[in-house]
This record gives sequence, C-alpha cells and structure tokens, in this order.
Amino acid sequence: MQDALRLLETLVNMDTGSRCLDGLASASSWLRERLEELGFAVEQYAHAAAGPTLVGRRFGAGRLRLLFLGHYDTVFDAGEAARRPFRVRDGRAYGPGVADMKAGLITLWESLRALNAAGWDDYAALVVIHNADEEVGSGASRGIIEAEGRNCDLCLVHEPGRHDGSVVTARKGVGRYTLAVRGRAAHAGVNPEDGASAVVALARKILEIHALNDPSRGVSANTIVTAGGTRSNVVPDLAEAEIDLRLPTAAAGAQTIARLEEIARVEHLPGTRATLSGEINRPPFEAGPGSMALFELAQEAAAMLGFPLSAATTGGGSDGNFIATLGVPVLDGMGAVGGGYHGPDDYLDLVTLPQRAALTALLVREACRREDFLRRPG
Repeated sequence: MQDALRLLETLVNMDTGSRCLDGLASASSWLRERLEELGFAVEQYAHAAAGPTLVGRRFGAGRLRLLFLGHYDTVFDAGEAARRPFRVRDGRAYGPGVADMKAGLITLWESLRALNAAGWDDYAALVVIHNADEEVGSGASRGIIEAEGRNCDLCLVHEPGRHDGSVVTARKGVGRYTLAVRGRAAHAGVNPEDGASAVVALARKILEIHALNDPSRGVSANTIVTAGGTRSNVVPDLAEAEIDLRLPTAAAGAQTIARLEEIARVEHLPGTRATLSGEINRPPFEAGPGSMALFELAQEAAAMLGFPLSAATTGGGSDGNFIATLGVPVLDGMGAVGGGYHGPDDYLDLVTLPQRAALTALLVREACRREDFLRRPG
C-alpha cells in the first residue's frame, strides 16, 4: 500500500489537465517508465493539440488478448496540483483527479505487479493504453484505441467504480451538437417589423429540443445558449446553442438525432433559418452478453475475495464506449472508488485501492482460463 500511495502522490501532484500540454508531456515520460518497469514495450504517439498516447504491450504463453484502458488527463487547469496537492486524511486521499482516474492507473499497475510476482503468463497479449484527452472526447486517441480494440478479446476500463462499489456494464452514448440560427437584423425601435429575430426562433427550437428528454427511455437533451444578438436595440440576426445528448442505445440515438434534425429544418419564424452541426462523439455502450458474462466472472472473483459486487449503468461516457461498439466484452468502473469527481473536493476511499487491484488480478487470471472469452482462433 505504501508503494502504491507513493506512486499515486507523484501522479496526483502533476498538472495533467487535458490542455496542460507541458504537464502531460512530463507525466507521459514518467508513465512510460512505470509501464516499462512492469515489462511492457511502450510506443508513444504524439498529437498536435493533445498530450501523448502511450501503448504498452507484453506477450505471454496463453491465448487471450486483453486490453486495459486508463486516461491520465484531468478536467483541472494548470496550477491546480500546487493549489491542493495530494494529501491523506481519515482513510481518504485528496487531490486533483485522485480517483478520476489516477488511482485507476495505480490499481491496474498493482494488479499487474502481483501477477508478475506470481510468474503468471497465461495470456497471448496484454495491451495497456494511457491517453491524455479522454476528458475532452478522445479525439486524438480514439483511432488508436479502436485499432487495438479490434484485436483484443476483452477489455477492462479502470475508470473509478460507482459510489457503492459497483462496476459499470453500460454507459450512455454522448452527442455534442451546435444549432445556429440566422435571422435578419433591424432597428428595434424604428423598423422592428423588418427584422427576423434569430433569438426568438432559437428559443422556440430549444423548447422542442427540451421535449426530447425522456427519462423512461434514458434519453436526455440539455441545451445552453452560447450566442444571441449583439445589443438590445438591434433585432438579433444570429443565435447559437450547444446541445448535449445522452443516448442509452443506438436505436434511441438514431430516433433522437432524426428528431433533432427535423427541429433544425423547420422554419419556426419567417425569415430565419437554422443549421445543425456535430456528432455522436461516444456511441452507446450497451450491456451485451459478452460484457455481462465478464461481469458475472467479476462477481465470482469478488466473492472469492470476500466482498459483494454489483453492476451499474451510467450517463457518463468513457473510452470503453468505443470498444463495446466493436462487439468486444467490456467491464468498466474497475478502478478504485471515490467521489466528488471533477470538483474541488474529489477524493479516493483508500481501502478500495488494494481491493480493486486484487479484483483485477483475479478476474484477469480467471478470464484467461476461459475459452468462451476467446473471440477468434489463434
């Protein structure tokens, strides 16, 4: 535990916000050394607008190919690590990104260290990806993640477990869109009738977008206005909104996007027109039979270790969404558990760090004994 805490302290005290490119470059060198200590051959991929992506590989004598995902960027700005550095109090560790997901990386490393100590090599390949842009959508690293996912038999994601210790078997897809409405400017006092208010048209569209929310199906649509007019005495000719969609299934996603496109097409106010841009940047991670079989094996492993384990779904996306869409069994939320994620008081429950490391090690060992997780011959 003390060795793990020293590693965690070092990592938490590095500024690794998604836009802190200098901090991410420094952290990537340190991460690479840790992976090499675990016997991985590491490739580093540079990106123009994101921190490096690390891909570590080890080869063994077994048949299964396992992929482990864990990002090292956080949502915090430069200087946050100095403002509130790593500290431990009353069984909890604190610091920026301590649970989401720096402790997840330590959890994974400690599980692999334990397997190394046991001389275990019953796998065809272990692939570890540490990327630096997950918190901003994984635009730079997505292709690397998907390429490795196509060649793996199962995937574990060391995002933090849920507050009750549950692991994650499904995540909603995430869509990010921009709706821009163009109108016609006019003097608000002299000739307002000659204008066409883009703000009014956008407001009507926002009400229709809000109606897309359907808690019974797990669909949510949140809209914020990012631009709307210039000054109060001018009928506004431009208004824009950003839309966040959370979609539980591919089918629900297709229906919701079709309706969103229809809302954009309709002329809610004569003289105005709208354009919609954006994409589903994380497809839904649906709980397929392979992922549920992996969860059931994790439950068995947890019982062997003396604690219960439950499954949960969540509205937040992760890089596991990309792998699940490929048909690969994925178990997410395998990291240590904490709370206050993305906030100024984020913390880690220290007791869960060795617990989740043991769970990972045992699950990996047991999965590699099961032929039913082998997706391809060879």
